[in-house]
Amino acid sequence: MDARSRWRLFLLVGVVAPAAMGAAGLLLARLATGQFPDLLRLPSGRSLLAGLAAGGLSLALVGLLSRFSDRLEEALRKTGGRAGEEALRSAGYPLMLAMVTTSAIGEELLFRGGLQPLVGLLPAAFLFGFSHGGWMRENWAYVGVAALSGAIFGTAYDLTGDLWVPAIGHSVHNILSTALLGRHIEVEWRGPVPVIRLVPDPPPESTGEEEVPPMSFPSPYPPRPTARALGLVTGHLPAGPQNDICDVPGVRVGHATRVEGEGPLVPGRGPVRTGVTAILPHGGNLFAEKVPAGLFVLNGFGKATGLAQVAELGTLETPILLTNTLSTFRVADALISHMVEQNPAIGVTTGTVNPVVGECNDGFLNDIQGRHVTPEMVRAALEGASGGPVEQGAVGAGTGMVCFGFKGGIGSSSRLVDRYVLGALVLANFGRRPDLLIHGVPVGQRLLHYPEEPGPVADAAPATVPGAAPAADTAPAAGAAPASDDAPAAEAPPAAEAAPESAPDEPPPGSVMVVLATNAPLDARQLTRLARRGALGLARVGGSAMNGSGDFVLAFSTANRVPHQADGPVRAWAVLRDDSAVMNDLFRAAVEAVEEAVINALFTARTVTGRDGHVAPELPVEQVLAWVRGTDL
Repeated sequence: MDARSRWRLFLLVGVVAPAAMGAAGLLLARLATGQFPDLLRLPSGRSLLAGLAAGGLSLALVGLLSRFSDRLEEALRKTGGRAGEEALRSAGYPLMLAMVTTSAIGEELLFRGGLQPLVGLLPAAFLFGFSHGGWMRENWAYVGVAALSGAIFGTAYDLTGDLWVPAIGHSVHNILSTALLGRHIEVEWRGPVPVIRLVPDPPPESTGEEEVPPMSFPSPYPPRPTARALGLVTGHLPAGPQNDICDVPGVRVGHATRVEGEGPLVPGRGPVRTGVTAILPHGGNLFAEKVPAGLFVLNGFGKATGLAQVAELGTLETPILLTNTLSTFRVADALISHMVEQNPAIGVTTGTVNPVVGECNDGFLNDIQGRHVTPEMVRAALEGASGGPVEQGAVGAGTGMVCFGFKGGIGSSSRLVDRYVLGALVLANFGRRPDLLIHGVPVGQRLLHYPEEPGPVADAAPATVPGAAPAADTAPAAGAAPASDDAPAAEAPPAAEAAPESAPDEPPPGSVMVVLATNAPLDARQLTRLARRGALGLARVGGSAMNGSGDFVLAFSTANRVPHQADGPVRAWAVLRDDSAVMNDLFRAAVEAVEEAVINALFTARTVTGRDGHVAPELPVEQVLAWVRGTDL
């Protein structure tokens, strides 16, 4: 919101509406008592203390009741959180604090100064509560609490005879509830200085029993366990609690998946195996509060939008959306619409917006020409974004992606470095099967002809591998029980004369999009350096950035915000020193997190059959685990 719009909002909500209520209150007070309430004098110290006590009691009552009523807590979160958060985002804290203060004074003039002497304390409290949305049934719990608060303010007025007391109490209640309702506090220490932020509370965890909302586009391919959940630990740095990009405070991820039709390809009609994935750096307005960002282009054969400006200015001003190649521009258009809804001044009184959309080609499984990603899907991914755990595998943008000849898609991982977190999310759609490495094991060579020949086919490994799975003709299929560590060693089959370039019916090598997020205070230059290390993680699994691949790594930091409208020509930030040991660990974290994210994309994805009967088989996880564990003995 531009400055002109903010002042218009303030004049309407903070001046005109309170003035109208105040004028009505003065007239009613004159009618009931024959005199006007005296608010022209400054409040006394006694009035101030009594007002603070009334405001504190009102807030304590709301908090206590909400703890014992889930329905009330939800009503408060929806009503207060929505109103408060949106107003704060639009107007900013200074104007918002002024608005809630003047509104409180106007309401007290009307309900306590005017109505209470005329109709009595309880009826005035009821009318006060009803004015907070009593005509809407879903607000009744909130209305009841507002009426109780009105009764507290009315009692304070009766006891003191001073209208300043409820006015101060009401102002305190409004200021604190607007700031805190539906939000929690994050404290980040920068040396001896604490930086305090208010961020939206994460949505409640799903119980799996709720109906699917109409605007959701869930994946029909439930993810398999991640590599770490199966005991395969990548790297040496510790992972975050969820081991995904949402371990970075404030980062949220949402997906929308579309799966329709079977059989032969009919361009423009299907079959459809595609989707969109949204990564939101924080819960606020990104256009108003940008984040520092850096970009590394490993191979630029891609149709992504918005990356040139990120590289030039070093900031990110929209969520990052991922989708298929030919849907890039429809998704970008929908993202622009979303940003304009949040910021009506875009292109009118302020600059335009730079939508950041990454892509990979899912045409092996999907009718990519049909461009089946809709604005509704984009909205669902953005509005459904949550703080994790991140759904991985064949979901969102990853629905139709193929990685190393196996089903790929979305993968994520995180690392803890000192007091900071680094998270990675990949859209894995790259690599030749013979090149696939997992913990140094040439998995792709051993599974070159899988699933037609499910066992190891060509392998340069020693003649025996301790703990390996049985030979090709007896190897367990995907989902079978893992091989016992005590099982006799299996003999490797003779090496093939020469490995072919690709497995039968394997799609050509595709692309990969990597997103790195951290709460470490890094500037754009440092984030670009971090992004380069993310490419090393791709190399550790066998990626080679072939001529026709689009391989991009985008990194951002949530530690600092870049306001759209700066207060002055100079910007001062605290950033990590380049020669800090923490910086070196962040580089390691980027490599490890990207490597594990790719592995997770392969481990979690299920087999998908797409257009023309093309099949992207799921990685035979148990077989791979047996090989990897064998080399670790």
